[in-house]
Amino acid sequence: MQYEDPRVLRTQQLLKDALMELLLEGNQLHQLSVQKVTKQAKLNRTTFYLHYKDLEDLQVQMTDEILKQLTVKISTLMHERNSSRQEQVVDLLHYLQKHWSMITVLGQQEAVERHLFQLFKELITARRRNPMKPKRDFYIDRDVKTASIIGVIMWWLQYENELSAQDISEQIELMNRR
Repeated sequence: MQYEDPRVLRTQQLLKDALMELLLEGNQLHQLSVQKVTKQAKLNRTTFYLHYKDLEDLQVQMTDEILKQLTVKISTLMHERNSSRQEQVVDLLHYLQKHWSMITVLGQQEAVERHLFQLFKELITARRRNPMKPKRDFYIDRDVKTASIIGVIMWWLQYENELSAQDISEQIELMNRR
């Protein structure tokens, strides 16, 4: 793993937090400037440009971090063969729930949804190639199954209903039994 200077990480986090605060206040990304973000972070513009080209670059890097984490979490699920699989789905759902406001204010819901769709489709394909149980005579179409799972997750994230991550995980597991 590559060593990162703690000062660099702290500075980048201050800039990310400042952008998030401004976006959560109702500002749109196109309404903001590097100067507004650095003022919020109590840093100078030169410091900003040491780390990012512009605000869009900061937005892209923040989104990429989320997508990379989702990839790691779902890749782990691909190789999981035991009962902790459902715990990992709950962990994935908690991660999404925790970062949903960031995803929303960054305007990246569609990118995250597309990424999740691709990852879950790969997960379903991998599990069908190496089933834990004997192969079935028929399967629900992979795209339909993926769309169902992603649809449930997106619905849950967007409408903040009373169901917990554990509840959603159990529902996904029920859907996987067919």
